Amino acid sequence: FLNLVQNAAEAVGDRQDGEIMLTTAYRPGIRLSVAGTREKISLPLEFCVHDNGPGVPSDLLPHLFDPFITTKTNGSGLGLALVAKIIGDHGGIIECDSQNNKTTFRVLMPASKDASADDAAIANPTGTSR
Repeated sequence: FLNLVQNAAEAVGDRQDGEIMLTTAYRPGIRLSVAGTREKISLPLEFCVHDNGPGVPSDLLPHLFDPFITTKTNGSGLGLALVAKIIGDHGGIIECDSQNNKTTFRVLMPASKDASADDAAIANPTGTSR
């Protein structure tokens, strides 16, 4: 999660009105459909990082969690790819919603490791989620 907060801080920069907000929630009713199956996975733990930086370019959103994708001059493009891998290894998903002056990274995780083992085996998120 530190990488998400660091990215938000860099996006906000030195703006006087810069804002980063972290939120957490427990949503026991959240069950997500898995593409191509009838299976649903339970991911009730939600962690969000919101910022009011300039936003992620729309053409970059579908590739945001791929390795070597970056908008930073000196960036390696590995930060978000690694974040997505770690979250996925724990049975969760990450997604990004970004528009001008508002970006939210949302992480959904299972409530227990046992619950995530079976769900992680069938999960195959696409698009701007990983």
